[in-house]
Amino acid sequence: MAMPSPLLDLAGITLEVNHLPRGIRFYTQVLGLELLHQDGAQGVAHFRVNGAQTLTLWKPVTRQANDPRLAPLRARGASHLHYAWQIQPDDLDRSKALLDEQGIPWTEIDLGTPERPDPTVYFFDPFGHGLELRGVDLSDERQPTYPPVPARRPAHALPVMGLREVALAFSDYAAMKARLPRAYGFAYAKEQPDRDFAQFTLGPAPEPDGNGTPRRWLYAWDPQVGLADMFGGDHALVQFYADVAEVLALVRAEGLPHVLEEGRLAVRDPEGHVFEFLPPL
Repeated sequence: MAMPSPLLDLAGITLEVNHLPRGIRFYTQVLGLELLHQDGAQGVAHFRVNGAQTLTLWKPVTRQANDPRLAPLRARGASHLHYAWQIQPDDLDRSKALLDEQGIPWTEIDLGTPERPDPTVYFFDPFGHGLELRGVDLSDERQPTYPPVPARRPAHALPVMGLREVALAFSDYAAMKARLPRAYGFAYAKEQPDRDFAQFTLGPAPEPDGNGTPRRWLYAWDPQVGLADMFGGDHALVQFYADVAEVLALVRAEGLPHVLEEGRLAVRDPEGHVFEFLPPL
């Protein structure tokens, strides 16, 4: 029997942008996120998603690290990242109307079954990152460590509750599928039969995806176009809540470059992604 995964939940993502003020406008006006901090000289904007999750924008600055702490790992924000937001199913139609009001094109795809539909809306931010709105059943027993909670957003903003998933590209798919559980402890759930697409549950054990689960996920595939013409992210920086000591032991055994500071462990994956593991709140 496999040991429980030390991964607890999705904590945050960092997106690479080429115009920081435009990114701040989009994520405050369209998503209604609270701007916690911005530093134009450093090229950084930091937002609160909810009490446990954050979203960060980095504008690359020549010969300067957006976060000096992560400079030894050559960390960058993700390019063309696909990631998903959790919303209540009853808010989907209102969300489509709000996107229309903002002049943002969207595509709807039903990821469910005829017996249990699971309509999902996809759209892009101004920088080519692919966003998804996915309905969750708040009463579902499959809860993450930090469950989504309805949030008060401005009337013009999407009623998002939390980050649901992040999708990353790996050029060596087979090596990735073996390395992520071995080197970090990610819980491998399944892969799709018709494409190189693996799903990892951000929790102690693998669980089925879809149909309303509030769980969070890491998706990994080879460089390909996925649903709604969205790519997995390159050179991503993603944060996870975890048992940091347990992940550190795995990372050291794997011999991966890492930085450990004040209980936060950042690791550079061979594919160039940087994973940061945070202690529970």
